[in-house]
Amino acid sequence: MFKLDLSLDAAPITAGMQELEKRHLPYVLRLTATNLAKRVKKGTITVMGKRLDRPTPTTLNSLFVTMATKSKPAQVYFKDSWTSGVPADTYLQQTVVGGLRPHKGFEKALIARGLMKSNQYALPNQSLLNQYGNVSRGTMLKILSGLSAAEQRGGYQANASNSTRSKRKGNAHRFFSGAVDGAQGIWERKAMAHGDAVRPVFVFSDSAPAYRTIFPFFKIAQNIVKANYSAEFADAFAQALATAKP
Repeated sequence: MFKLDLSLDAAPITAGMQELEKRHLPYVLRLTATNLAKRVKKGTITVMGKRLDRPTPTTLNSLFVTMATKSKPAQVYFKDSWTSGVPADTYLQQTVVGGLRPHKGFEKALIARGLMKSNQYALPNQSLLNQYGNVSRGTMLKILSGLSAAEQRGGYQANASNSTRSKRKGNAHRFFSGAVDGAQGIWERKAMAHGDAVRPVFVFSDSAPAYRTIFPFFKIAQNIVKANYSAEFADAFAQALATAKP
């Protein structure tokens, strides 16, 4: 979260300002902060589109602005909760600050089920990735269901079972976890003319994936504020005076 809390000390007050002008300074600063926050959002989305690897529309639409009030600064922040899935402020952390990736929910489910060690990470086969470079939520659920590692929510059990409907989907037979030719991971059985063949879906690694900082959100925001502060303050000041009551 990036906050714009502009104080009176930061305002470019001149010795020739009239009392009327000084009286409107708090409003001017709030308006300036709000307009700068909108600029930060717009500029940040542009940078995200250029620096992130195929960002989804959801990612590009995850940035929000709250206007400055008498008690709160203007804020620019990423959505911190969704009705489903991982919120943007969680999965974008590594691109903002860099460092090692923590376990994803999918990996936590595998560890909880005893299918993967707590120090391992699941790396997807490139063939599973969609146009945004991600494994779709539907594919992840099919795999977890087949491995009996899906969560039960709202009374609905997503894991594969012995029911006719579940057997028809075939996820329990299709996916399995283990070692094939010395490589540990999650595998998919494929029916072939002369029997089943297997291919890796996820390969387990003992090293956490590392990320470099490719999207320094706070630095970008600070640069936008620095470059546009004077112009936004002047516009806000002019607007305040034009609408001010004597």
